[in-house]
Amino acid sequence: MTQTERLTFLINYLQSENNELKSIDIPAQDTARKRLLRSLMNIRPPKTVSKEFLEVQDAYLQEECTKKGID
Repeated sequence: MTQTERLTFLINYLQSENNELKSIDIPAQDTARKRLLRSLMNIRPPKTVSKEFLEVQDAYLQEECTKKGID
């Protein structure tokens, strides 16, 4: 799965949890999609997520850290 696919998966997953968020369009630009993901994560209440979500989130965040030179 590419980084773009991971980002889209995470956004779709978070949107699917809340009917009010399903109408939000996913932006075309990476920067705007990253901002949307961050916003969705910030407003999400703490609750259980699927193992698949955690694996994709971990892979996504690890890649982001690598791109920024963070170990």
